[in-house]
Amino acid sequence: MINRYSSLFGLLLVLSLYSCEYKDKAIVTPSAVLLPECEGSVITGYTNKISYFPGEEVEVFLQSNSNLSCGLGLYNIDGELVFRSKASPSQQKASSIEPWKNGFGFNSSGKIALPPWLKSGIYYIEKKITIVVKSIASTDIMVVYPSNTINAYNNVGGKSLYGFNSTEGMASSIVSFLRPMDGSIENKECIECLKWFPSLSHLKIKYVVDMDLDNYSLFQSKIIVIIGHSEYWTRKARINFDRFVNEGGHTIILSGNTMWWQVRYTDNNSALICYRSSELDPEEEESMKTVLWRDPILQYSILPSIGEDFEGGGYGLHEDKGWDGYKIFNPSSPLLEGLSFKKGDILKLPSTECDGAPIKGWDADGFPILDNDVLKFAKLELIGFDKGFRGTQETFPTFTVMKKKSSSGVIVNVGTMDWCSASGMGSRDSGDKIKIITRTAIDKLLTGENVFSD
Repeated sequence: MINRYSSLFGLLLVLSLYSCEYKDKAIVTPSAVLLPECEGSVITGYTNKISYFPGEEVEVFLQSNSNLSCGLGLYNIDGELVFRSKASPSQQKASSIEPWKNGFGFNSSGKIALPPWLKSGIYYIEKKITIVVKSIASTDIMVVYPSNTINAYNNVGGKSLYGFNSTEGMASSIVSFLRPMDGSIENKECIECLKWFPSLSHLKIKYVVDMDLDNYSLFQSKIIVIIGHSEYWTRKARINFDRFVNEGGHTIILSGNTMWWQVRYTDNNSALICYRSSELDPEEEESMKTVLWRDPILQYSILPSIGEDFEGGGYGLHEDKGWDGYKIFNPSSPLLEGLSFKKGDILKLPSTECDGAPIKGWDADGFPILDNDVLKFAKLELIGFDKGFRGTQETFPTFTVMKKKSSSGVIVNVGTMDWCSASGMGSRDSGDKIKIITRTAIDKLLTGENVFSD
């Protein structure tokens, strides 16, 4: 009798906790009461979407080493348990033909109701499956999680958009979001920034995924931050991005190889499409062909949007003739405030893939002169540069700050996909400096301070 009343008391306690605002304590939803924890039993899985609003349901598709009902854990970026909810993972395998294209076809393991109080952020189901909780609120910063790139390189099920990691070396032109994702891409290229952003507790920050950029109503922030390796963009996302900047919104691009390919989504948004060839792509509208943005057929160059591209930056490590970082050209830049750099000093930052601004010549000290005759921006300033390689050509990755028109927002472009990586923000050599530069850029743009040296 005592045990019965104890269980009833426990249930009532959980119900009362669940109805309260979350205050740094994990919540066990009523459906998960008295269930064993799922931890250890879930092998892999995926969700029905990649981003959600608080209050929405997340349908989970979980592969387990046994069939059971358990309390499924949702964890924040620091690995802390936020809440548990009932789920039923099971022993199952991919059931579809071409699972990399059509999805794995797992049976549903249940639905998780996201609490209305859940903050926008990056979360992990059982520390394995990433979901992004977004927000329609006006914020200081909107961080864009590079979900398209992660899916493009993901070869779980046999293929990716790349031949080098696909079965028989044959890439797919369509890759499904409804399959387990390889988290190593996120951990390599994004994780240090994702772990650092919550430390900016004085700011309001929200998170979205690439697909959310097609919805301009979410662009209710003062600064958009692009992180990691943001390579695959839809036309709608680019149009919205340009509109945001042209209307005075600021952007900090902590990414390299940014906006390199145009992509589309399938009608139900379950897969990413990129044929890489206008001849192979069945799309009849030329402007929607999934080819390089620099292809004249699209009539939408990258340079007018972000001032740099992969053609000018290339690979920093494949044939490295630079300094594994940026040689500082402009130590008086307000973005380097407090770091005591001198001209010619190196901001250590080994970079895999980089972007570079157009260059028209070199000054007497061997520093590049940016070609604003090409860009025609109201303001354009070089902070630092490196040397890279693309094909048979030497390239010059650049760290720049620009303003397209007097009425448009500022764009800070660091030009490297490693800014948010272990060799960047997470490094012992320059990690603290990179954090200071990023924090300085954010604070100055939010307060309207000058970010140009002249």
